[in-house]
Amino acid sequence: MSSNSPKIISTGTDAELLWLRNAVLKSAGFDVITTADEDDALTKIRQGDCGVLLLCYSLSEPSRRDLVSTFRQYCPNGRIVAITNTKLDKPEVADTLVFGVEGPEALIDAVRG
Repeated sequence: MSSNSPKIISTGTDAELLWLRNAVLKSAGFDVITTADEDDALTKIRQGDCGVLLLCYSLSEPSRRDLVSTFRQYCPNGRIVAITNTKLDKPEVADTLVFGVEGPEALIDAVRG
């Protein structure tokens, strides 16, 4: 992606899935910051250099709420992409929902918006 592409902050609790998502998104040309640490993600968000929050449903509901609230405050023009392996009718806090089993193309498409 060009230098104008939004920075992606990817967070969740499963280190292997985080690594895989990071590899997929970087291979597609995205600038990705990946962390399993909620405080680290919040710090990155507060720096305001973010366009997409990739939020895994493996995080606890209070953690998701904190991350979403902070993201909406510091990155008001950004988008939230939730990723889950559980079928949901609609995302409760995200702009877009990706099912993990859909594969890398679905993730890349969702992040591109």
